[in-house]
Amino acid sequence: MDQTVDVVDLISSLLDSGKYKEALSVPIEEKYAESFKDNCWDLISVTVGKIENDTIIIKPSLYNACEELLTIIVQSAPPEGALLEFIEQIEVAKNDAQFAIILEPLQQLLLKLSVKRGRSLEWCLNSITTYIDAIPIPEHKLEGQERLLLDSDINIRRIIKVYSLLPRFYRPFVREMIAPDANVKTKELISAFLISLLGKPLIYVDLDPYSNLNSEARLCCVDIIEDISKLLKNVMKLLPYVELHEKLNSKKKSKAIANNEEELPPFENNEKTNLTTLSGLYYSFFSGHFDVPNFALPLVYSNEYVVHTVLLCVIHLLSFDQYGPLTKGVSLCKEIFKKYPKNISYKMLTLPVHYNLCRSLIHVSIYSGYKSIRKDSVKILSDHVNKFEYKGRHLIIKYMLSVANHSGIIGYAITLYKNSLNEAFKEAQLPDCFTGTEMRDMINKICYLPHGAESDLVELADQIIAALNFLRYLALKDVGNKTGIKECFSVIESDYLEKLRTGLNMSKAHYEVKLKDIEEAQKSKKPNEEVAVSINVAGNMLENIPTESKKEILHSGLNAFHLVECLIARLSECISINKTQ
Repeated sequence: MDQTVDVVDLISSLLDSGKYKEALSVPIEEKYAESFKDNCWDLISVTVGKIENDTIIIKPSLYNACEELLTIIVQSAPPEGALLEFIEQIEVAKNDAQFAIILEPLQQLLLKLSVKRGRSLEWCLNSITTYIDAIPIPEHKLEGQERLLLDSDINIRRIIKVYSLLPRFYRPFVREMIAPDANVKTKELISAFLISLLGKPLIYVDLDPYSNLNSEARLCCVDIIEDISKLLKNVMKLLPYVELHEKLNSKKKSKAIANNEEELPPFENNEKTNLTTLSGLYYSFFSGHFDVPNFALPLVYSNEYVVHTVLLCVIHLLSFDQYGPLTKGVSLCKEIFKKYPKNISYKMLTLPVHYNLCRSLIHVSIYSGYKSIRKDSVKILSDHVNKFEYKGRHLIIKYMLSVANHSGIIGYAITLYKNSLNEAFKEAQLPDCFTGTEMRDMINKICYLPHGAESDLVELADQIIAALNFLRYLALKDVGNKTGIKECFSVIESDYLEKLRTGLNMSKAHYEVKLKDIEEAQKSKKPNEEVAVSINVAGNMLENIPTESKKEILHSGLNAFHLVECLIARLSECISINKTQ
């Protein structure tokens, strides 16, 4: 009779009915021993399936029984087949508790297969990576101290919980790889896995020590950094892979590369190592946010090479919209710039990384949803410009004026140019980049109205005010005509100031008419009724806003026009004085 009993159903029903001792005695009963051994693979999925996230709290005896049962299975089953079943269970795990209970038996099977491990370890690590990668990314648009609330976010808790399980699983294999005769490919495989942990989802988690020094996420990261350092010794040797993956990232992979990806070494395989994971690696080692062993960052590499390569990681991190990668990109950029001396030659700008960084910082400064990130990006733009000698600054600022397409950033670039020129005037001889044709070309870029007198002066206010202040400064400062500014005055007056005056007159008249329309409409409207007068600001038609808000916008515009008028008057006066000297 017993021979017909399905041992899988028997153990399952015993577990369901709370008869845990009986369930654990089945494998050692002689009448079930053979059937148990033959059905181990099915028992793995049945046992793991009993586990829910709250089982260890609500039914700890069930959890312990399942753990013991899996241990018995590891001891009884053929290791190769059992390993494949455990890998499959990770891939289909329904919750983190199932993932957690699988790791120890999986580790034990791998250790048993030490000589014949082959690709088994790679399959295990791939399945773990896939599971981790599926954890949703938290994003709550919080800044500053508010981000401390994220520690209670369900997905942050999941990330920390899963990451905290991993060192116990992988460290026996790390210890094996530290041996002098360790297999190089296996060492690279484990290193690539650890580096992947610094990518998604950890890259989205706040790891800044200044806001949350003792966070659990940081402690997880510390463990990973420690183990990567033990394995690689020198993390700088992976810098060439940053360049490789940046190139792969910027163009479509060929079919040949895609088809042969599994045959590539771990650091070249985009599925195992990519620009995001390497960016997480170099953020962790270079940002100053973590203690890093000195041997991991040897000083034998050229600073220029290190900076230019790590800046590729910065640019990649700045391409994200989420706070986590953005703040890591900002922190890494600030720290890596400290390795760069001042007065870098303009010849370094033959490397596209500097212009790409500038474009990325401009984009973040304008479009990021986080005020603190925008503010930091603007400051880094200034630091980047000022790292160069004068010709280099001139070229970057010229590039900023060409690509910014934002009045505030263009105004900021003009101010940076003015500050550099003021510094250059203290030199024995004014650099050529601030004279003659170069100066005329820069003034043409600065004094630019995209639609002439019909340009939107409110939208361009920051740019116009910065331009007028710069021209006034130059007219007052350069009485000796070192820059050749005197030859530009006639063009400035006819092509720029005259159009500005015409535009101001039209804009003022338009705004005054709109104000009058609102006041007239208010006289005839019912109490609490909004007036039906629309206003156009920066190309946006504003209709459904309170009447008082419309009036405030119009008054603000008129104040801006008045300020520009005053600046034009002062500039005209300074030009007249300069001409007579």
